[in-house]
Amino acid sequence: MKICVISGSPKGEESITLQYVRFIERAFPDHTFSIVHAGRDIRKMEQDREEWDRALARVRESDGVVFATPVYFMLVPGQLKRFIELAGERDAMPAFSGKYTATLTTSIHFFDHTAHAYLHGISEDFGMNHAGSYSAHMQDLKLEDCQERLILFFSDFIDAIEKKRHIQRVFLPIPQISRAYSPRDGSAAVDTGGKRVVILHDAESGSVQETMVRRLAGMYAGPVTVADIRDSMMRGGCLGCCRCAFDNTCVYNDGFREFWDAHVVPADILIMAGTIRDRYLSATWKQWNDRSFFNGHVPALEGKQVGYIVEGPLAHLPNLREVLVARATIGKAHLAGIVTNESGDPDEIDAALGALASQSVKFSEQHYRSPDTFPEVGGRKIFRDEIWGGMRAFFKADDRYFRSHGLYDFPTKNYPERIGTRLFSLFLDIPGIRKNVEKNMVANMIRPFRETIEKSKVLATRRSKLG
Repeated sequence: MKICVISGSPKGEESITLQYVRFIERAFPDHTFSIVHAGRDIRKMEQDREEWDRALARVRESDGVVFATPVYFMLVPGQLKRFIELAGERDAMPAFSGKYTATLTTSIHFFDHTAHAYLHGISEDFGMNHAGSYSAHMQDLKLEDCQERLILFFSDFIDAIEKKRHIQRVFLPIPQISRAYSPRDGSAAVDTGGKRVVILHDAESGSVQETMVRRLAGMYAGPVTVADIRDSMMRGGCLGCCRCAFDNTCVYNDGFREFWDAHVVPADILIMAGTIRDRYLSATWKQWNDRSFFNGHVPALEGKQVGYIVEGPLAHLPNLREVLVARATIGKAHLAGIVTNESGDPDEIDAALGALASQSVKFSEQHYRSPDTFPEVGGRKIFRDEIWGGMRAFFKADDRYFRSHGLYDFPTKNYPERIGTRLFSLFLDIPGIRKNVEKNMVANMIRPFRETIEKSKVLATRRSKLG
């Protein structure tokens, strides 16, 4: 069989993900593999139609397609995102339609599931049969059990092609929504109280996104910076070179770092506006997010209020919503809100934009950040373990941050608690004591909170007096 591998890595043949493909290729000599270096050659494909046609011919001639890519910023690299956009712009879906496809990614298992869901949905939008996904840690290929699982995974992919296995669609098609939005008369603007408001966008002239950005900017009674992310003068997408790991300095010498320092760093309230393209925002936004990796694995948005304006059917893309929310909360920012134009009702959209303006200011004045949930807690533990476990040798900037902020917190340094827990555990081995504890388990769970509850009224009174 002919297998076409669409490689999303900008590192080409030196891609870690591609080494997994080479392992599969060696293990299955009866099949032929052709590589489309979408991540490496995307600029050529944009500018040279013959280069694009050659890539598409490999897809068209194949029996199966494998998307092999690293995970960049909770999704595929911006370069592969642009390849997918080009396929839509150039009506290339027929080359993919009807083929069986699979996804192979490498990462540290940080939001690999959202990257897989994105490619799964894209495959179905292209009319393909998605036969499975394989998520590998970057170092897994050295492990024998991973090698065996990888062979089983690809064997099943070949079996699906040979037997023309029936595969049900998982993700619903993306509906078209109204592109019209005409704001009503302006209402009273929200006093920013000196808070710095920045709205970043990639809006085309005359678009709904542009109208929503302009409307929101007018709802703040104070200076608002509105900036187009394309003005950051990015020369290209993240190269995955990790040279920024030592001192947070990107290998590119373009305007991106200056743009970040001028707009993102000083913002108290940061609004990001984009338009849905396939199942994400634009490839420009993906590239912009990828390039922000020069900050490493530290919470670069800490203390900010973050909001989004999204043009498009976000309610039909829960995977995208998860990525947008995590973009804020993993960075230790508070998500002030997300506003879309889905309703098509200008009064409702105006009201939602007004609520975003007022809530973002209120929360900023209160220095409020919602409590962490599973993605934030789990994500930071992954970073902690990976950096401590080997990455700190070259991710020196991350290591310095994690040390200075006490994030290497395992095992706990609360020695009295550790000793107490151990003694209590031994205490519970005594049958009579254990029986008594089991009998009063529920009551014992809430007993420590009673004193705190008594203090709640005092705390609320104090808070009301402060503002």
